[in-house]
Amino acid sequence: MRRFRKFSAFALASVMGLGAVASESFAVNAAGEESPQLTIEVEGPGTVSVDYDDVSRTITAAKTFEEHLAAGTVLDINATADVNAEVASVKIDGKNHELFSAGPHYQFDWKVPEGDSVISVEFANIANIQEGTASKERTATPETEETAQVTSGSPVEEEDAVMETVTQSKLERQFQLTPEEEKAITQYQKGDYTSALELRKKKVEEYDLQEVVDSDYFLTEEFLQNYGIYGTSWNGMLILDPNVRLDYESEPYINMQRSAGGTVTNLTIHYWYYGGGGYMDGGTWDIATPNHGSQLAFCANGMQSPPPAGTTFGTPVKQNNENLRKALYYGYNGPQNKLTNYSKEQQVIFTNDLVSMANTGTCISANIGGGWIWRDYVSSIWNQLQSWPSPPSDFVAYIAPTSGSGMNWQGITTPYQPLAYGVYEEQKGHLSLQKQSSNTTITDGNNCYDFTGTEYTVYDKNKKAVGKLTIPDNSKDNWSNIIELPFGDYTYKETTAGKGYALDPTEYKVTIGPAETHPAGYVNMHHVYAKDNPQSDPIEILLQKVDSQTDQGKPQGSATLEGAEFTVKFFAGINPNIDGTATRTWVIRTDSDGFTYLDDAHKVSGDAFYKNSKGIVVLPLGTVTIQETKAPQGYYINNERFVRTITASGQAEDVKTYNAPKVPDVVNELILTKVQIGTTVPVGGTIYTHTKPDGSTEDLTTDENGQIKLVGLALGEHKILEKTASAGYVENPHEVVFKVTETGITMITDLTDKNMEWSAGKNRSPEYGLKVNEEVKEYDLKLIKINEHDKILPGAEFTIYEDEDCTKAIETLTTNETGVLVFEKLEDRKTYYFTETKAPAGYRIPVDKNGDAHVYELRAEATPAEGTFNFYVDGVKYTVANIDGSIHLEDGNGTTIIAITVINYTSGKLPETGSNWTIKLIGAAIIFGIFGYVFSKNRKCKTTI
Repeated sequence: MRRFRKFSAFALASVMGLGAVASESFAVNAAGEESPQLTIEVEGPGTVSVDYDDVSRTITAAKTFEEHLAAGTVLDINATADVNAEVASVKIDGKNHELFSAGPHYQFDWKVPEGDSVISVEFANIANIQEGTASKERTATPETEETAQVTSGSPVEEEDAVMETVTQSKLERQFQLTPEEEKAITQYQKGDYTSALELRKKKVEEYDLQEVVDSDYFLTEEFLQNYGIYGTSWNGMLILDPNVRLDYESEPYINMQRSAGGTVTNLTIHYWYYGGGGYMDGGTWDIATPNHGSQLAFCANGMQSPPPAGTTFGTPVKQNNENLRKALYYGYNGPQNKLTNYSKEQQVIFTNDLVSMANTGTCISANIGGGWIWRDYVSSIWNQLQSWPSPPSDFVAYIAPTSGSGMNWQGITTPYQPLAYGVYEEQKGHLSLQKQSSNTTITDGNNCYDFTGTEYTVYDKNKKAVGKLTIPDNSKDNWSNIIELPFGDYTYKETTAGKGYALDPTEYKVTIGPAETHPAGYVNMHHVYAKDNPQSDPIEILLQKVDSQTDQGKPQGSATLEGAEFTVKFFAGINPNIDGTATRTWVIRTDSDGFTYLDDAHKVSGDAFYKNSKGIVVLPLGTVTIQETKAPQGYYINNERFVRTITASGQAEDVKTYNAPKVPDVVNELILTKVQIGTTVPVGGTIYTHTKPDGSTEDLTTDENGQIKLVGLALGEHKILEKTASAGYVENPHEVVFKVTETGITMITDLTDKNMEWSAGKNRSPEYGLKVNEEVKEYDLKLIKINEHDKILPGAEFTIYEDEDCTKAIETLTTNETGVLVFEKLEDRKTYYFTETKAPAGYRIPVDKNGDAHVYELRAEATPAEGTFNFYVDGVKYTVANIDGSIHLEDGNGTTIIAITVINYTSGKLPETGSNWTIKLIGAAIIFGIFGYVFSKNRKCKTTI
């Protein structure tokens, strides 16, 4: 044993064995009407539940129960007080219920009499109860000596032989918890051992207990063995006691010195918590006896200290004490337990007090806290015990005298308590087991679950197998065979589970003793019951929604994987008809990552979920179908039906046979492609305005490939309108309207004569396209008329034609005062012909070398997307590099202008066509002129330069 400097209160901390009263059926046998009226009234902070037949009702202070019920109807009545309140009184027709004791809960069965009756239940806040009542006394400080020397009955090292004195101040919080400590205990009872970690750590540091706690700051077995069960009763140290954990299993004492009389093999502590932060605890002892095997024993002297596991005792002595036999017979774990209306913890505590009172004339509850527990609970049971029938003669009470000493609940060193137990001797009984499902919601109507072949092995006190309980095929109500066993204590444990059920790991106890005779003649018939947890799959992920192109849970474009809805159907049984009616159906929605789960957060509608013994949503054994019924925004719906089967596996409750599918969806996609009309040249930089179904807009620009990809479009009508044309191109004025559905994209606008082409994709594919053929912007032709001396010549007339024969005139213009005229809006990739049709005064129309009026041939081939503008004058190619000279390009505020200078001569020079060559011989010019006039009667206007 180690010495802990600050810890002074290692005296035994728990109040041992108080008893409990069995609330038997209360009946009023009075003559009355056939259907008497029952009235149940409630006053104060609490709730009363009433269950009878298949009816369940709840009554509060604001709601009175008034029903006409058949005489003889049995009601299960439960009164539960609110927090910080208790059941103050229960009266039937104005009289106190004969077994009533105040507390947070009260339950009793009641048979409707033949006349009208009234049941009144009153609840009261504990804080409002007058001083001197039982509830007030619950917080009283136990009376102790001003000082008491605390010693341990266990061996200690020499340096730890002396412990500090327990002062009155340190005893003030025996069996009391602060609200914070009480909350920690409540958390333990829910399986939460983490929230109060810092509180435990602080308590450990306060008493220097670091060497006797585990990593979770709970006391070790060493501590509990050394200081006994009362070592944690002071100053809130109960929060360090591992016995209060739900998952705590004490280590059985193995290396013990057995004696001729027997040995304590295990001490189990039971805690009873009542309002105001108070609690009590009591023990039950598993003892190994030489003649009666393993027995459950109780303390026979509550004023002495409880013996720990490993304590040896002398030969058990048979008792002739009638009250002792009754306490053991009718108390907790007795053959005829009359305390079942109380909690297990109360039963253990009350039984210990009844046994102690019968053996010594006193008990803990009569001494602690002013004796309020004795007055409020145990004394009424003790009084009733006097009138209860004597147990069968073969039920024998024994007391085992123990060896050693320790500290009792007062912090005083006393001998160990003697232990009492009762047994039947030299008789036999029979045993049969009924197997039940712990979760009929899962198993009812599902032939994947079957108890046939379930087997339990029964063991005697020496752990020797003495029989098997097996569920046969076609067993009525899943009852096993019947086996015969000598009177005594047995354990039975499942060794083979039924189909679809988890193997029950529990080792159950049963005492074979006096009992009623079975109709088939089996005497002392005992029926036991065991439940198995059905196997099920606590699926973590129901499915994942992915993009079919990327196979990833990441959407494309404006699409989202959130909001896809799936109809999930569960079909119970083996090889069900999945085209028929499902056992249960749910509609589940995906989250932003494309995942969905079977839980309320993702549930859209449907039946209640199946849950396992831990309250986790599961799928039972059977078949599940999953089908998408609503696609997420931007995707087409996937019509595939996914089928999964959940099968039995292993022996645990949880199986992992569900395989979550990946459900791919095809994203909807429309590709707008902009090309120069008549070519495959993509036109980038064109800005479009996209109007969405909700009326919002966005501006989109064609990329270097001339494309805009609209991916993941919302359902509904969309509009596309060119906002700004790319440089060098003509803006297309036509708005396009199309509709997106879950199955495809439909073009609504008639694209005839709009320079657009629509390609409809296949269902559930992205192959939808809108091709827009963009026209090249028109250009202008500028003619500049001068003479050989660069003098501006107004009044020169030119005509432009669309045909080579100059028969289809387009326009005729005359140079203005600056000698300039402009033919506007000439089309790209169209050949034009122009010639001077009237010379200015004093000038002649220029002629070619053949003497004909010169006809110019003009053609432009622009590709603005590539930055080119090639044009041809009389077959000679010019480019954007030609920005000066007699033939060059100009920019007219965004309009491309081809500028050509034409020279007229005052003398007989040949025409200036941009080559600047002249006719030197005037005579020759005149001759050519004459011939030209003559021949022109039979020639077209074209003249080759």
